Amino acid sequence: MNKSFLKRFTGDLLYGMVSLIFMNMVLSLGVYPFLNRQLGDAGQGRMLFFTSLMGLVASAIGSGINYGRMKASTRHTTHNGDYSWYLVVLAMISALVTVIGFLVKKEASGASSAAVAVLIFVTAVRYYADVEYRIYMNYRGFFFYYMIIGIGYLAGIGLYRFTSSWVSIFLCGELAGLVYVAVTGHIFKGNLLSRSEFFKEDAKICTSLSAAYLLSDFVSYTDRILLSVMTGDAQANYFYIASLVGKMTSLLSTPLNGVITGHLSHYQGTFTRRMLARVMAALLALALVIITGSVVGSHLFVWLFYRDQYPLVKDLFLVANAGQVFFFLSNTMMVVVLRFASERYQLIMGVAYTALFFLIVLPAIAFGGLWGAAWGLLAVNGIKFLLISGLGFYALSSNKENLK
Repeated sequence: MNKSFLKRFTGDLLYGMVSLIFMNMVLSLGVYPFLNRQLGDAGQGRMLFFTSLMGLVASAIGSGINYGRMKASTRHTTHNGDYSWYLVVLAMISALVTVIGFLVKKEASGASSAAVAVLIFVTAVRYYADVEYRIYMNYRGFFFYYMIIGIGYLAGIGLYRFTSSWVSIFLCGELAGLVYVAVTGHIFKGNLLSRSEFFKEDAKICTSLSAAYLLSDFVSYTDRILLSVMTGDAQANYFYIASLVGKMTSLLSTPLNGVITGHLSHYQGTFTRRMLARVMAALLALALVIITGSVVGSHLFVWLFYRDQYPLVKDLFLVANAGQVFFFLSNTMMVVVLRFASERYQLIMGVAYTALFFLIVLPAIAFGGLWGAAWGLLAVNGIKFLLISGLGFYALSSNKENLK
């Protein structure tokens, strides 16, 4: 690894990390504490039910299309019109998910069903749209994209005083980012309804990755959904608070994954088992550092921003945060494995992960409530990390050139 590559990689990582941490700090330090004061524990728990549905659709479908385009770009030139049609399908999925959500919860802490459907769609498009900067290795543009989204959220807090709808806060940020992409980027320009000869081929890639992300991210968002349904909206809010710093400190995995994907898509060398073992060891060491920081940070953060809830959640900090950290680092390992393995490996892992969730986490929540959720998620995410690593070594062992 030469110095110029390391310098470029570090710079790209910092661009991504700073902007994403800023955006999520705005959410964690500004938006959610503000809404907790406005809505109360039960009201915010109900809102988290819908934002979890939103996050699941956005991370699965939006990220699936995003990474699908990244993968397709290594084979041929991609065309904007193909991906516009995928976004049309995404709009229909967003409407369907909203209907299901309102059938379960009846109301969304004051937000209308139409507003929630629009938010789910726009957020998913935002997840897709950062492909503009990763596909062209423009991490400076990536930086401004997420900084503008964060600033939009701050503006949305002011807008809430006129709308009294939590949806307006999130929409303000998401739309600000999409306007920035539309003005400065390429993916929303040209003939957006034309389909290329690669439409079906790329659709298969996007569908496969979206299905895999849906299965993989299902657990990350379903904990709040199931806790809300099985134990009540307030309990879902308490779990969110207990695990929040783990999610925040693990945010570096998102820019890390994006930078790794961008650079690996241009890497032409051989990937060996020794290299994968080093990645695995580095991620385990990083897990220990992040978990330690998460527990210490949780005591300070929750005491400052959620003081009334602090006595109720402080004992959960270690287990709840550790589960979140292993989830994010597992996704980082999967990004590395996908460099040399077929995308079907992610689908296989998603099916196995979802099965483990229903076998372990669902009974744990039923019998143990908050503590059951925390221990169950730590168990399945730890197993997930080991399974992905094992799949990586298996994929490499099938190629004799990689047996080093």
